[in-house]
Amino acid sequence: MRPPLGDRIGIGVAGAVLLWAGGYGLWALQARPDLKVFDLEYLAGSPWARSIGGALVALLAMAATRWLVLSLGWRRYGSREGTGTAMLGVALQSVDGVDRLQVRVVGGRRTEITVRCRPGAPLGELARLLDRQAVSRVRGVLGPYSALPVVVRLHVRRR
Repeated sequence: MRPPLGDRIGIGVAGAVLLWAGGYGLWALQARPDLKVFDLEYLAGSPWARSIGGALVALLAMAATRWLVLSLGWRRYGSREGTGTAMLGVALQSVDGVDRLQVRVVGGRRTEITVRCRPGAPLGELARLLDRQAVSRVRGVLGPYSALPVVVRLHVRRR
């Protein structure tokens, strides 16, 4: 999972580059009106150059579409359960190194619990608390979804 800060930085860098390129193009046209900033006559006269240009445009369109689909999160299923996350936080409050908690009910078929830890977190104690207390507390607040199977995902950050 990519952090949203990385997406924002990427969008900011791309926007800054496009803004700079547009400003430079306008400045070049005002400084020398006879200068052609971007000449397409070469592409129009050469069939292989048109093919390469078309392939590059298609590749750029596919990359932009993939980025848009991933940014919108269309592959994320389920609904977040705030009370389940709160109960999970209460159950795991004694464990140092827990970075992020999330509880999600996926399509009425299963409950997903995601726990992200920092390096050096006591994983044995965390697994013991998840097994003995946390899952039962989360199930207790899910109401009609309490009988669903639970999938626990434990992620340990590298740094």
